[in-house]
Amino acid sequence: MKPPSDLRPNILLIMTDQQALHTLSCYGAPVARSPHLDALAADGVRFTRAVTPCALCTPARASLLTGLYPHGHGVLFNTGVYSRFDETACGQGLTLYPSRLGEAGYRLGHQGKWHAGLTPTAKEAGFEGFSLRDYGGIRHDATFHRYLEERGLPQPKPHFEFVAEGGDPTRSGGNTSGWAEGDIRSSPCHFITDLTLAQLDEFKTSDQPFFLGCHYWEPHAPYLPTEDFKDRYDPADIAPWPSFGAEHGSRSAWHARMRREVFPGAAEASWEQWAQVIARYYAQAAMVDAEVGRLIAGLKERGLYDNTMVVFASDHGESVGIHGGVFDKGGLAFEELYRIPLIVKPAGGATEGGGTCDAWVSLVDLAPTFCGTAGTTMPACHGRDLSPLLAGELPADWREDQLAEDHGHRVMYAQRILWYQHYKYVFNPSDRDELYDLSADPAELDNRIDAAALADVRRELRRRLRTRLQETHDRLGPQVEQLLAD
Repeated sequence: MKPPSDLRPNILLIMTDQQALHTLSCYGAPVARSPHLDALAADGVRFTRAVTPCALCTPARASLLTGLYPHGHGVLFNTGVYSRFDETACGQGLTLYPSRLGEAGYRLGHQGKWHAGLTPTAKEAGFEGFSLRDYGGIRHDATFHRYLEERGLPQPKPHFEFVAEGGDPTRSGGNTSGWAEGDIRSSPCHFITDLTLAQLDEFKTSDQPFFLGCHYWEPHAPYLPTEDFKDRYDPADIAPWPSFGAEHGSRSAWHARMRREVFPGAAEASWEQWAQVIARYYAQAAMVDAEVGRLIAGLKERGLYDNTMVVFASDHGESVGIHGGVFDKGGLAFEELYRIPLIVKPAGGATEGGGTCDAWVSLVDLAPTFCGTAGTTMPACHGRDLSPLLAGELPADWREDQLAEDHGHRVMYAQRILWYQHYKYVFNPSDRDELYDLSADPAELDNRIDAAALADVRRELRRRLRTRLQETHDRLGPQVEQLLAD
C-alpha cells in the first residue's frame, strides 16, 4: 500500500472508443445494459450534457491531452488516413497534461489505444505502459498474440456477417460486424484490463500518487463479440431508429456522399441487417462493461478505490445505422456521434446515491480537471476544471453553450457546431447550414434553418458561435464570421 507521505488522489481514466449513449443503461438505453458502469455512476456524477470536441478519434484524443479544440492543437484528422501525416508537425510548443502531472510528482501509466496524433505513442508523451502507433491493429499485434499463447488462449478468429463498404471483409479496414471464436479472455479488452491491473500492482507500492489511463479499443468496429457475449441481445428487440427511413433532402451533401461512396454496403442494408449489427455492437459494449467491472473490483481489492478519482468517458459516439444507414463517424454532426458518456467518481469515497450534472461539458475539460486534482494547473487551454461541478456547485460564469468542430473524415469538410438550450446549430460553410430543436425533434429529422418562426433563434446561435470562434482563436477567420452574420 502507498505510505501516508503523499495522500494526493490517484486518477484512473477509463476510455472507450466510439461508444454511443444508447449502449449504457445509466443513460436511458432502451435495450443495452451496463450494470458495472451503472454502479460507477451511482458512486459519482453522471454528466448529461457531455460532448466531444470532434467526433473523430485522433482530434478528440489530442483535445483530451491538451484541453484545446482541434483548431488549437492542429490535429484535424485521424492519423493513418493521410499517409504523409507526421505527428511532429502538430502540437509544437503545446503543454500536454501528462507533463504537468509528472512535474507535480505523479507517476504516469497508459495501457491500450493511443491514436492521439501529437506523439507517435504514449511513451513519447511521458507514460509507462503499452500502446501502438496510429489506430493500432491490436488484433494483429505480436504482444497481444504472445499474451494469448502464454495463457493457452485461442486466437479470436473472426466470422464476418456485415461489411460497411461492401465486398471482401478482409479488405474493409475493420468496418465490419460478426463475432469471434473463444470467450472474453481472448478479447483485446480483457488483455488491456490485465495490463492495467498489473500496472496498478506496480504503482501501489510507490510513495507517489499515480495517473493511469486504461484505453479500450472496443466497442469500435469491427464488432466482433466473443462467443459468450455475441447473442446477449436479440435483434428482434431493437426497434428501428426514428431516422432510419426518414427523407434525407435537408441533410448536408456530405451525408449523401458518405452513404453512397464511402459505406455503400451500410446504406443498402435493410433494418433486419442493421438490427443484427447493432446487437453485435451492444454485445461488444457489454464486454467492455464487464471489463470495467473487473477493473473497478481490482481497484477495490487493492484498497485504492476511495482515494482514486475514476473517470469514464469515450472519445466520441457511433452512427451505427442512423439516418438511412450511416456507418462510422466524422463529417456528420448528429447527436449520436457528439454526445458522449462522462462519469466521474471523485476521490474521497463514493457519492451517496450518485448524482447528475446538466451543465455543458466537454473532453477539453478533462485535462484541467486532472491537473486541478493533482494540485497543479493546465495553462492556456479551452477547457475548465470540473471540480466545482463535482462538488455540486455551478459557477456563475460557467458556459451557457457548447462548441464542437469537424474538419472531415476521408474528405476535408469544415464544420462548426453550437448547442444552446435545446437548440443545435451546425455551420457548414461549403454546404447548407442546419438548425434543430432537440426538444421537439430529438432524432434531428427536421432541419429548421430556414424556418421564419426560428429566425431569432438562428440569429442568437450564430451570434454565439461567432463569439466562441473569436474567444478560441478559431482559424476559420473573418470571412467566415461575415458568413455567420444574419
